[in-house]
Amino acid sequence: MNQSKKRILFFTPYATRTGSEMMLLYILKKIDRSRFDVGIVSFANGELLAEFPEDIPVHIAPRKFNTIEKISFHLGINPTLRALRKLAKSFRADFWYVNTTMIPETIVVAKEFGIKVITHFHEMPLTYAYLSAPDFKSIVDYSELLIGCSQTTCDALKDAGGKNVGLLYSFIDPSLVKKDDHRSAELRQKLRIPADAFVWILSGMTSERKGFDLLPDIAAEVNDPNVHLVWVGATIDDGLVYYTEQRCAKNTSATKIHLTGKQKEDYYAYLNMGNGFLLTSRQDPFPLVMIEAALLGKPIVSFPSGGVSEFVKDGMGVVTEDLSVRQMVAAMRSVMRGDTKTDSARSIEVASRFNVENGYNEWIELIDKTR
Repeated sequence: MNQSKKRILFFTPYATRTGSEMMLLYILKKIDRSRFDVGIVSFANGELLAEFPEDIPVHIAPRKFNTIEKISFHLGINPTLRALRKLAKSFRADFWYVNTTMIPETIVVAKEFGIKVITHFHEMPLTYAYLSAPDFKSIVDYSELLIGCSQTTCDALKDAGGKNVGLLYSFIDPSLVKKDDHRSAELRQKLRIPADAFVWILSGMTSERKGFDLLPDIAAEVNDPNVHLVWVGATIDDGLVYYTEQRCAKNTSATKIHLTGKQKEDYYAYLNMGNGFLLTSRQDPFPLVMIEAALLGKPIVSFPSGGVSEFVKDGMGVVTEDLSVRQMVAAMRSVMRGDTKTDSARSIEVASRFNVENGYNEWIELIDKTR
């Protein structure tokens, strides 16, 4: 065996199609087996596990406990920590690569065994609220390297006391972004949207962070029968989403709202269906859908929610000054009227830079600096 090989154990929370977990999939599909021995630990048996290369061993660390595990937990033995301790002994890694801040148990066990940790931050400060102060401090202080997926994220990490912070912009696999105008036209017809209407596509989980609750306010402010708002994304089962869905159902604005739910097969056809892409997030480090929409040549209108301010260049759309529905709608109108000049070729050119090849090479540079 090549003694210079690094052994890395990657940790992911759900193995679903979130932006951070798709990034991990792209990295592991490209990772050089002559340089790295790798394994994956997921805290749930998600659909994405089937898409990881078959030769990479997958381990499940339980977070939702079965009956026996619940009994064990009540007797003072945490099944999650037990599984991680077992892995610490069986998979002797040079370091653990934790692909989110949302699994602080990894730091607890890594500390016990003296294992180095790299933490990849795909989160911004609003999300830190889901962690206890001691857990967040441990992640920042103990990690050998903190990787931020945008400059905004890196700045937040430095503000939190992070010492060794590296920037790795999020990236996509451009070959997956299929443009099917015929299917997009069919979907328009299915939603009864006229061919000459201006469609703004929004995409993401229906969360407060993504600004889903602002959808009825935007529709009311636009109040134009020729404008349609189409939200594509998985529905969260909480009170704010229910309230917002009720407001959308009772929408009296001339601007129609369409909630399509989660889309898999037709995801890119929906994105392509839009004349523009609307990003309503309150905070978003560097959303992959933003890159995908630009790669399809769509102008972007967004709040200044994070990485979008670093991504959108002249000719690609508008980032508002503040988190203001009124400013957003003014920007939408400016794009629709042509007062703000947009160039789809410019959007495609910029988005094309954020590809797997470039992203993986930048990732390797960061890893090689970690001893």
